[in-house]
Amino acid sequence: MNNRMRRNTALLSCVFLLACNHSSPGVGTVNLPAASPVPAASDTFCGKTSWVAGIHELCSGHLVYRDYIYDDYGAKADVPAAEPPGAGGASSSGDARYPADAVNTADLVRLELWLDGNDIVVEAELNTLYTATQTIVALALDTDNNPATGTQTLLDLTVTGADLVQQFNEGDPATNLVRGRFPKPADDTWKIWAVTAQSDGTVMNLAFRGTDEVTSVNGAFWEDTQAAALQSGDISAFGASVNVSDLMGGTTRGFEVKPGFHQRVYTSTYTLPPGEGISAEGVPGRHGRTSSGCEQYFNYLGKYQPYAFFLPSGAGPHALVVSLHGCDSNHSHIARQDVFQKQFGEDLNRIIVQPLGRGADGWFTDISERDVLDVLDDTLHEYDVDPDQVIVAGYSMGGYGVMHLAALYPDLWAAAVTWVGNTASLYNTPLPGNPVTAAERQLGDLYREQFGTTLASGDSGAISDVVDFIGNLRHIPLVSLYSGADYLVPVNTALYLRQKLGEAAGVIYDFYLHPTAEHLTYAVLDSWQKEADFSANRKRVKNPAQVTYRTDAQLAFPEYAIQHDRAYWVSDIVGRAEGYIDVDLKSLGCGQPEPQFMQGDDTGVGPLVLAWQRHFRQLAGETATTAQNRIEGTLANVSSLTIDSKASCLSPGTAYRLTIDGPVTLRFSDGRSLSLSAAGLNEGTLK
Repeated sequence: MNNRMRRNTALLSCVFLLACNHSSPGVGTVNLPAASPVPAASDTFCGKTSWVAGIHELCSGHLVYRDYIYDDYGAKADVPAAEPPGAGGASSSGDARYPADAVNTADLVRLELWLDGNDIVVEAELNTLYTATQTIVALALDTDNNPATGTQTLLDLTVTGADLVQQFNEGDPATNLVRGRFPKPADDTWKIWAVTAQSDGTVMNLAFRGTDEVTSVNGAFWEDTQAAALQSGDISAFGASVNVSDLMGGTTRGFEVKPGFHQRVYTSTYTLPPGEGISAEGVPGRHGRTSSGCEQYFNYLGKYQPYAFFLPSGAGPHALVVSLHGCDSNHSHIARQDVFQKQFGEDLNRIIVQPLGRGADGWFTDISERDVLDVLDDTLHEYDVDPDQVIVAGYSMGGYGVMHLAALYPDLWAAAVTWVGNTASLYNTPLPGNPVTAAERQLGDLYREQFGTTLASGDSGAISDVVDFIGNLRHIPLVSLYSGADYLVPVNTALYLRQKLGEAAGVIYDFYLHPTAEHLTYAVLDSWQKEADFSANRKRVKNPAQVTYRTDAQLAFPEYAIQHDRAYWVSDIVGRAEGYIDVDLKSLGCGQPEPQFMQGDDTGVGPLVLAWQRHFRQLAGETATTAQNRIEGTLANVSSLTIDSKASCLSPGTAYRLTIDGPVTLRFSDGRSLSLSAAGLNEGTLK
């Protein structure tokens, strides 16, 4: 699929999404029952490196406002501007744009003010700043807190009651800080407004918008309210009251975030060159710059990264859904939809988070994978979440991300959900002998000749064929929905996945094929009940008797601390050579019951009148076993690994029955070690 087709597909997606979303503009589109605000540790920013966007708080006498990220698109215009740089098919409500060498330079991150003697010191942190005079930070004050007095405007914007304007035109590109000071107003209570603008006075970002900012159906940037206010020319509604006694007294006062749909921002350890801003064309992934549709690129470079966040009205501990967006999409699509929030969030008392993944086409591998892990870590750290009730879900490209992350981090998840999940290879087929293999090889040779790389995964930015790793889901129940009329994820790839699920021992799954559905059907209908029901009340398996884990050292990315070398009670897995590394070990030490399964097929209808065919494997029961100090299994291309003796219940005197294909060393956490060299079956006892 070429770039034009890719953009047209994205626009078509947006049209369908517009048609399916019936909510009036506003944040928190679920009709929640009346409830008091739900406090959380993250609601007080002081001393933290992540926040709910739009909060303003008092921190030891400092007034601190924390803004939305990548929301700097200015006023809405009568004639819409072109797509913002790096937006991946999404539009913005604001239509102001930067010169090519100044993109993102008026994106406010933080506005802070405090008392220093008889002066008020102001510090504005910007997401990006390349030269000292690129950005204006402008303030308006109502020094007597009386809206009936004052006639000042702020960069031609109406501010009712303003009687003082301060403007700071120079910043420090090394720190992205713009600083200034002005005399403390005489009155004890006053009001402040703030904007950031390009050097020509074009306002791009508006402060003090609160946590109820809106992202439109086709947008991604949490700036609808801002765009409308700037278009109207009146920003009087977006100010903050300041009490000088709070500044003098070193007051700390937090902000309560109400249930609903918000943006959160975290501070990442990792950046991409040049370390800030937006890359319009994108930083290419492993395949480099190709003409493949949905090739892997990363657009959002800096340390501050946003993600969508839905907070249910119920008290914690919450379950958690990590939702992954599709190609040419972003962190607000799907997660912002009414019924998705209700069925996957509110009804099950789940927080929903949706990472940006560093851009529209990150494929949730490499630094995009790091983004998902960091969002998960931030949420678990800042909110009352039960880590045993975390599921991962994703649409299209996000479905690929689900299978990638579930397979390679199986001990993180309680369940997995995919909708039209890309399996990476367009040539996967369930037909006997896989007859298109030769064609795939020829196409790969042509691709290598043209672009100097291989077409390992068909027409996409994926870095592996996730179907090859499906056996890793032995303890992660998976529900997948696919479409018979899908023009982006062909049905042959879906049927191939269904075949491999049927062959994967012990994997619990529901596989739905909707013969008349297409790629966007589920998003358009915004109805997710059977998937939500499948995932409800699932609990993470911590120390299973059997660990089935395939990995590949080529999927690691040490620069982003990404290493796939552990699952449950097996860790430090090292391969002997390139290629797949396979661990299939069973400990009888804990005496866990043996699961029994049933497979079958059925049919039904839903959502709405959409017919489906289901292929499934369910847990049918368990057979009691007797604990034995024994380990058995198969290792392929494994040089060494470590076994947690306590978690596997294996003590000195362990009997072993292991089939290997070359020399391997098994190290136990209690200090024992077993080295085997003869390929084939090895039996004995480890003292």
